[in-house]
Amino acid sequence: MPHASIPWQANVSASAPVPRIALIHGLMAGKHMERHLLSFLRAAGYGDTSLYSNHLNPARIADDLAVAARAGRPIVLVGYSQGGSQVLKVAKLLSRRGIKTDLVVSLAAGGLGRFYFPQLGFNMRRIPAGIKRYLNYYAAKDILGTDLLPSANLARAESRDTYLENIGYPQSAGVDHFKIVTCYPTVRVLPKVKALFLDRLLKELAELS
Repeated sequence: MPHASIPWQANVSASAPVPRIALIHGLMAGKHMERHLLSFLRAAGYGDTSLYSNHLNPARIADDLAVAARAGRPIVLVGYSQGGSQVLKVAKLLSRRGIKTDLVVSLAAGGLGRFYFPQLGFNMRRIPAGIKRYLNYYAAKDILGTDLLPSANLARAESRDTYLENIGYPQSAGVDHFKIVTCYPTVRVLPKVKALFLDRLLKELAELS
């Protein structure tokens, strides 16, 4: 695993023929997301991956992505914890501009996180139109980002054009709020996380490339 800090913003041409990936971290989870998903995706060859704060206005992120979208590039949003709610807000703003998001992944966006003031009144289980593929991850062991009532974790799409999957880790998988996005070192990556999330994410991205 890379130990040195890496720039959160990618330095790639807006017209590069690769997916434009935006990661949005959760509350006080910037370094965690940097050390894991940002490093993981860049190491996998997805150099145009940038990391954004959950406190950043979603319109600012939408502005960044719109440039690549208008160049005909696939747009991908991956949000963790509070960021898992923010990715939906960004996708909705892009849809209002006539831009479809190719892939949205939300991880641990629920539980106690529902009571953080920016999310009050926001339904993170209602997936807006304009998203082509949506993957919703949650874990029974994660009280911070998963609802106690199992059915409350299930996302539902507003549009029939959205392909949606709800992917839940059972208690036995040992997936908590931090391990749900842990990529390094490999010996600490839980088998279910590798199989259901990391390998799946790389497969989804390869199909967009």
